[in-house]
Amino acid sequence: MQVKRLLDDREVFGGDKLFDTQGRSYGFIERSGGELVVTAEDGRPVRFKPEQLGCYLVHVNRTDRGLAKERLRDYWEE
Repeated sequence: MQVKRLLDDREVFGGDKLFDTQGRSYGFIERSGGELVVTAEDGRPVRFKPEQLGCYLVHVNRTDRGLAKERLRDYWEE
């Protein structure tokens, strides 16, 4: 799964800054069980739903590139 930003559809990587609706910044650590684990300003890990930080989850194989690979693979297997 990939984590992407709603604003510009860019992928989120470890260490990237994310913001909640109040404008507080958090450092992205990892995705765990459908939630995002981020570091709060005091350094402790906090869990948020992706929507709370302006993000969404994408299954990697459902991206345009993944779908193109699946189609190509299916074509050559037939």
